[in-house]
Amino acid sequence: MKLSNAPIASSTRKIHLVILLAALAMAATTVGCSRNSGGVSSSIATGSSLRADAPQAGTFTVEPAAATTKTSSAEKLPVPKLITYKSRDYGVSFVYPWQYSFLSARAVAQGDASLRPKSDGHDGQITLARIDIPKGFYADSDYESGYFALSLDQDLSQQECEASLVAPKDGKLGTDTINGAEFRWIETDSGGGGQAAKLRQYVTFSNSTCYEFEMGVKTRNENGLAREVNPDKVLRRLDGILRTVQILPEEVPTAAEAESSTEDSEPASHN
Repeated sequence: MKLSNAPIASSTRKIHLVILLAALAMAATTVGCSRNSGGVSSSIATGSSLRADAPQAGTFTVEPAAATTKTSSAEKLPVPKLITYKSRDYGVSFVYPWQYSFLSARAVAQGDASLRPKSDGHDGQITLARIDIPKGFYADSDYESGYFALSLDQDLSQQECEASLVAPKDGKLGTDTINGAEFRWIETDSGGGGQAAKLRQYVTFSNSTCYEFEMGVKTRNENGLAREVNPDKVLRRLDGILRTVQILPEEVPTAAEAESSTEDSEPASHN
């Protein structure tokens, strides 16, 4: 008996068809993947400028924040303590750092003569206060003293007050305005034998009083081995005190107060 080849041929065709379909499917998948791969590459290339480390507007907001932090911390720094000297009797005041030394009128009058400012040539001169910069500010140097002195003289007229300052041949003479008051000033230098002094004197006339201010720097360097201090730098410290000087105008009673005072002073009449 002879077997038929029809079923075998039919099966073979089916197998070939399946293989062909599978091959077509694989080819289609490969083409699709190739296209998708090209799209992703293009997308990355386009967005590469948006990296996290690229300069951005928001990046610069950090600097102002840092500056604000520094400013706020600086504002919290302790403010140097200042002391105010005020004479109610003579209407004058000034401010000085608490580290400086203060000498009252009595201490200056009863102390060594070197503590007193230069005389104005009249007996009515009174020294109210003296401020000294301690030697510790200029340790291991030729610094001897640096001081600010307030004096006054009520016996002088305005002309006599201004004439009390006579500049020597090599001295300086000038005018200055400090907190509304007109000052006349001179500056002189002297020295010899390892010692030197630089003085600056100011006068102003107000409230029928001659107000006198003296700033001085004295140095001593006899063997020439000590470090030299610049007197101008010391004077700048003392000038800072001078810039705070306030002279209050003399209070003049109003017409109503004067009339009231006159009425009170009249004796009562008795019938």
